[in-house]
Amino acid sequence: MTIATYEGVSALSLGLPPTTAIPAAKGELPIRAFTTRPPVSSRLRQHFSTSVDKIVMLALLRPGTIPVRDGAHCHEVLIMAIGLKTPNVPEDVLEHIAAMRSSGMVFITIHQGEKGLVCTPAVRRALPTKAGHETRHALHLGRPRPADQTNLTLAGDDMDQLWDSLCAQVTLDQTDGKDLDNRLAIRERIDLLKTQEAKLTGDHGRAKTTQNCNTAFAKLQKVRAELKQLSADNQTAED
Repeated sequence: MTIATYEGVSALSLGLPPTTAIPAAKGELPIRAFTTRPPVSSRLRQHFSTSVDKIVMLALLRPGTIPVRDGAHCHEVLIMAIGLKTPNVPEDVLEHIAAMRSSGMVFITIHQGEKGLVCTPAVRRALPTKAGHETRHALHLGRPRPADQTNLTLAGDDMDQLWDSLCAQVTLDQTDGKDLDNRLAIRERIDLLKTQEAKLTGDHGRAKTTQNCNTAFAKLQKVRAELKQLSADNQTAED
């Protein structure tokens, strides 16, 4: 069987079993299928047109194609190649495609870089919510990497664990998906604190009065203390 591929990226090149590969005849999806039902805004339609070259289903992970049990929440994961015309990942396009399916979806966006093909993985993951509240999602982009260094590892005894592991691989470059939502929240807080630290460092250096200097310094010390504690907690969790 000839399997679906985009510029050489396929289920097999990603390290996935042949049983997961989508046949070539069924792999490529027409872009118009994502812009006509449901109708999309003219801005999003333009992003599809200017950013996306091809959309190709590469692999389907579910009980029957891999030796795992069904999950309570996740029943299958689709691996999608999104061929791009530019290096910029169109996040709204990925959000729209992922929202059209209830199953998990791992995107492998692919563009031509200066030294060859570059892949940027992405996932859209539900955020933790309280019972009775509307479920919200967040799109996470992974680290860009050469196509020949892009792979996915199957880890976990059931589809829920597998989905968490795939999300961890995309977001944290780790296969361990345990307590992932909390780990992602910590990383997001660390990124925010680093931004605040840079701003406060500038404010401190530009302060023209002793009071302003002391105020900025006090805020800076508070941010650095929280950043140090969170970084230590995050390192302990990863170890």
